Amino acid sequence: MKFLYPFAKRFIAGPDLKTAIPAIRKIQESGYFTSIDILGESVSTRQQAEDAKIEYLKLCESLDSINHSFDFSIKLSQLGLDIDRKFCIDNLKQLAQSMGNHTIRLDMEGSAHTQNTLEICEEVHRTHPHIGQAIQAYLFRSKNDVRRCIENGISLRLCKGAYKEPTHFALQSMDDIRANFLKLACQLLKEGHQPAIATHDENLLVKLLHFIDQEKIEPESFYFEMLYGVRRDLQKILKEKGYRVRIYVPYGNAWLPYTLRRLVEKKENLLFVITHLFRETLGLRKLR
Repeated sequence: MKFLYPFAKRFIAGPDLKTAIPAIRKIQESGYFTSIDILGESVSTRQQAEDAKIEYLKLCESLDSINHSFDFSIKLSQLGLDIDRKFCIDNLKQLAQSMGNHTIRLDMEGSAHTQNTLEICEEVHRTHPHIGQAIQAYLFRSKNDVRRCIENGISLRLCKGAYKEPTHFALQSMDDIRANFLKLACQLLKEGHQPAIATHDENLLVKLLHFIDQEKIEPESFYFEMLYGVRRDLQKILKEKGYRVRIYVPYGNAWLPYTLRRLVEKKENLLFVITHLFRETLGLRKLR
C-alpha cells in the first residue's frame, strides 16, 4: 500500500513528529490556527494506549517554542476506551493536566462510541474546562447532544460525519445532512462556546456567511475549520475576510488506515476529495 503515500501526504503533515512540526509552524506563521491529530485509533493493548498518550505529551512539549494556543484532537479509542473505560479516563485526565490551557478536542468516532465519548467529555470537562467535543451533524441524536453541550459550556466542532452509519442512526441523504448541519451551525454561532464550524461546502459557507452578517456575529466568537490540504483557496479567502480559520492537521505512521477510511468507507468521501481537488485547481469560488 506504499503506493498510496504520495497521494496521502497531501492530506497529512508527515509520518512522525519531526516531519510534522515544520508544517504546523508554517500554518501558524501564515495566520491560521491548528487542530492537531496524531493518527491512530482502536488500540488493543494498554501499552499502545500509553504510547499514544506519551506521543501527545511529546507533541505538546515540542510546541512550547510556538507561542500559540492549539487544539489537540484525540480519539478515546486511542487512549484505551475499548480496553477499560476508567483507564481511558485516567489517560485523558493526565493529558488535560499536562496540556494546560490548550484545548483537547475529543474526536467523534463511529456510533458505537458516541454515548461513551459524550459522557466522558462531560465528566472530565467539570474539572478540566478546556476539554471540547466534536459532533457529527448526520446523526439523529446530534440535536439533543448539541443542546446539552451548550448548556454545559462545552466547546464543539461541528462536522458532517465521515463514517458509514445505518439508516436508524444517521441521515443518509446529503441534502438532509446539509440542512441539519446548517441548522446546528447557526445554533452554535448564536449560542455556542467558541465553536468550530468544520466544512468545505461552498453552498453552506455562503449561507453561513450571510447568517453571520445578518445576526452580527463577532468573528472572534467562533472558528471555521478545514482539513489540511483541502480547499486551501477557501481557507485563504475566509482568513482574508477576517475570520479565524483552523486547520485540522493529522500526522503519524497510521496514515494508511486514515487514508483508506477517508476514501473507501463512504463513496461520498472519495467524491469529496476528487471534487475539492478539482475545484481548488480550477479556482471555482463562490465566496468572493
